[in-house]
Amino acid sequence: MDTEKQASRCEPTLAPERGTPSVSSKTEATICYLLAKRAPRKLSKSALLKLCYFADLENVRRHGKPITDGQWRRDDYGAVAYEIPNAARLIAEVEVHDYTTYTGMHGTDFWLAEVKDCGLGLTMNERVVLNDVWEQFGTRSAKDLGAETKKTEPWVAAVRAGVQELDLSVAAPAPGNQFAYFAHVLEGVDLSVRGTPEEITALKDETDRFMTPFRLEACG
Repeated sequence: MDTEKQASRCEPTLAPERGTPSVSSKTEATICYLLAKRAPRKLSKSALLKLCYFADLENVRRHGKPITDGQWRRDDYGAVAYEIPNAARLIAEVEVHDYTTYTGMHGTDFWLAEVKDCGLGLTMNERVVLNDVWEQFGTRSAKDLGAETKKTEPWVAAVRAGVQELDLSVAAPAPGNQFAYFAHVLEGVDLSVRGTPEEITALKDETDRFMTPFRLEACG
């Protein structure tokens, strides 16, 4: 079982009231989505934090913005954003177990009381990112995940700047890289056109309008 040292010292001491009837934000949807991947087993607070961090970072790399509302910072055990565990405590479907080990270390486990479709509120792109993050990191220990966060671009940049805040935007792709990624994704998409001649012409016109900004960025 993963344990966490007195890292909770930075969290607000007032426990939020439970009972949010459903997932209503991307942060909560992300938490539930990851817990559903882990179900029926528990996920430690530390592991949940790190997985959300990698999800935010990967979404920034691909799409230019994070998924959750986490305000990420450096901590002894890796990247943290206490909005994540605090939000988890508010979700009615999430069970919470706070514990203290015989060595005096404090920890928290989360798990879903009922597994259901937890992707409500997430876009298809965000689901893909979360699936990829889980496939890469889902079986790693919290300790390993924490060490991995310290190798990421925002962490390295924060260390160089001497600040605690992690600016995930340093990993955002430049416009040309966004075009390259978009083109890479299109390689695996069935672009065959079906329909009447009028429908095909309308679709081609719409495609041209959509692609024009990307072509200008690639040339510019």
